[in-house]
Amino acid sequence: MKYYGTKNNKDYGFYEENFENAIEITDEYWIELLHQQSNGKIIIFYNNSVIAVNETEYSKENGVWKKLSKEEADTKQLNIQNAIRTQEIHDELETLDKKRIRALSEPSLKDENTTWLEYYNLQAVQLRSELNQITN
Repeated sequence: MKYYGTKNNKDYGFYEENFENAIEITDEYWIELLHQQSNGKIIIFYNNSVIAVNETEYSKENGVWKKLSKEEADTKQLNIQNAIRTQEIHDELETLDKKRIRALSEPSLKDENTTWLEYYNLQAVQLRSELNQITN
């Protein structure tokens, strides 16, 4: 048997020994929970049970997990995707900045009508436009 709970009222985990307010689970269920966690789910205490869920389906409010509505879950998923894309855009802009500095110091043409600096500047403008759309 394993026990799930918190000893400090903030960090939940699995324990070998029983303690006050711990939830008893079988070793088989514990292995199943860990398998689900390794596949991207989170383990939470919900309705007096220990379950593995998709992070976007639940929200922790005032220390208590709450199941989100479809609209709330969709919004949470979109916010996560936007945060990831925002970081990707910042990384791409940083790389472009380095390329633009090189293009300034080593001017050459990308093709017969466009310099490398113009090409990189256009990419930066497009990325900033996308960033503006997802952050506003």
